[in-house]
Amino acid sequence: MKFSLFALLFVVVSCVDVGTQTRDAFILAHKQPLSTYAVENMDFVLEYGLYNVGDKPAQKVTIDDRHSFPTNSFDIVKGLLFVHFEQIPAGSNVTHSVVIRPRAFGFFNYTAAQVTYYTDNENHHVTLTNTPGEGYIYRQREYDRRFAPKYTYFLVFFLIVAPTTLGSFLLFQQSKARFPNVIKKKST
Repeated sequence: MKFSLFALLFVVVSCVDVGTQTRDAFILAHKQPLSTYAVENMDFVLEYGLYNVGDKPAQKVTIDDRHSFPTNSFDIVKGLLFVHFEQIPAGSNVTHSVVIRPRAFGFFNYTAAQVTYYTDNENHHVTLTNTPGEGYIYRQREYDRRFAPKYTYFLVFFLIVAPTTLGSFLLFQQSKARFPNVIKKKST
């Protein structure tokens, strides 16, 4: 009985003609920070990815993320937060990167970017990217203290240790000069 139900289900599923089914353009979008840390007055890189998984091209595609990064809190170093693509063919993808610079430190909520596009039959679609969520923008001084190279600390350590090491070496050299090596002769 189970085998006959399974065989019947298989026949029904395989008889469906998927060639006649067409899907309009369908955009999947993501927003991803490429920089590990967001630091005030340092560059922060974001990447937007659009993937058309539909069978038809998407027309007049726009990405709008101006509301996520207001100009009173962020400087736009390179790229645009409002981008327009005339067409994204079926089964292809587009990426766009933006470099921004935070002006202040503290917690910040990264919201989703809005993506709008039209299908062949002029249906207007609106979708959102994923939301990275709340992140912390480090203070420049705190970031340098935690992550920057510690060359100055090593230089200070060397300056503190050098006199005692150099003094010990000079005393050793004086002692060595005062007491020459006595070579013992082997008796045969």
